[in-house]
Amino acid sequence: MKNEEFVDDVLRRVGRNVVLFQQLEQLLKIIVANGKLAGFASELKTLKEAQENKVNKQTMGTLVGQYVENSNPESDKQSTEPEEKNEIYFSFSFRVECDYDYYKSKNEALAQLVTERNDLIHHLLPRFDMKSPQNCKSLSKELDEQSDKIRLEINHLKAMTKSLIDGRKIMATYLQSEEARKDLELSFLKQSRLILMLGDIATQISREDGWALISSAGQLIKEHAPEEFAQMKKKHGYSSLKKLIEASEIFDIYEEVTPKSGTRILYKLKADY
Repeated sequence: MKNEEFVDDVLRRVGRNVVLFQQLEQLLKIIVANGKLAGFASELKTLKEAQENKVNKQTMGTLVGQYVENSNPESDKQSTEPEEKNEIYFSFSFRVECDYDYYKSKNEALAQLVTERNDLIHHLLPRFDMKSPQNCKSLSKELDEQSDKIRLEINHLKAMTKSLIDGRKIMATYLQSEEARKDLELSFLKQSRLILMLGDIATQISREDGWALISSAGQLIKEHAPEEFAQMKKKHGYSSLKKLIEASEIFDIYEEVTPKSGTRILYKLKADY
């Protein structure tokens, strides 16, 4: 085998590994860019585009750090959901649940590949003796071993990407369904100021048996939140507090006969609230 053939053999392996590293990096970008998204419905498209643009400019080392840290079982996952919501708030998160040993080993394996990738791109030439067949053989063996490690991580990331894409498809199908529309409307209603006030009032002015008069709650809401009460029909589609309370599904309603044979309507929070 001529010396030029040994050199060509190394160069083919270098090219192969560069492509494999690019595949690995592309998969990391897909997962990091699409693995988490949160915001109000009106801003989701803009947020997603900004997130993709940011990820596309990041180095492989940064991508690995974000990907691995999302699986850290010891990280503090605090909610960023705002307390005040005037429209539907959407939150999607994809992560791999694992123990600390797996997280640590995955972190070390990917960090090592980042180092090897940087070495391949920036520092291979000084140690590549094109006049030495032995050096070429040694590098070829090293590059083959490296390719095996890259392929292993690529296959793992391909499985993660498939799970992520499948999950987003399921979510998209659900969000386009009538069930989702009802669920989102119900969720928005439960978090509305009127329902939150009704919950507070139910605990503050309830009788010993736990029931509170809807009429009394109505008077308090008219006094402290007149605009919310006036816009109840327009904002939520219900013309009375009773219908609003029933629609929220978090209260029990009870019609009670008065001593004078009349009726009054009471409500209270359900046991699981």
